[in-house]
Amino acid sequence: MRAGRVLLLTGAAALVLSLPAIGQPPPRPRDPRTERVIEALLVWRLVDELNLSDDQIARIFPRIKALKELRIGLGIRKVVLQRELRALLREQPPNEEAIRAKVAELDQLRARVEQQRERILQEISAVLTLEQRARFALIQETFEAETIRTLEEVRRLVNEQRRR
Repeated sequence: MRAGRVLLLTGAAALVLSLPAIGQPPPRPRDPRTERVIEALLVWRLVDELNLSDDQIARIFPRIKALKELRIGLGIRKVVLQRELRALLREQPPNEEAIRAKVAELDQLRARVEQQRERILQEISAVLTLEQRARFALIQETFEAETIRTLEEVRRLVNEQRRR
């Protein structure tokens, strides 16, 4: 099975290098190829770091996809709310009630997303063995940030390739 995983990684890497703007907010409409590559990279990182079985991969993949969708949804909604809040702050005189309501809406969004994120992470943890849970606990906090950083690096490499 390791050979199959290596083949999957090689194919994903080749596809990533052929795609534009990876790591940036998805274009509208979103490119399903880009989304599949991002999902594959996330799953592959977990497969590699946790030594997941094929059954675990199949059970975790939908949850990784849900995490990605949650992050994208938060990013989009947060940008909209922040734009609305900036507009409210520019008004003279400031409408304190509207500002207070917008801040509360932003806080509620963050809390709701964090609850959903924690639920999904618990579902992922339930699929893992004790040793894998321990490894996951160690990488969980940095997993998304490192993945985003990796995607940004791939994007930089793609841009360099295009300039040549």
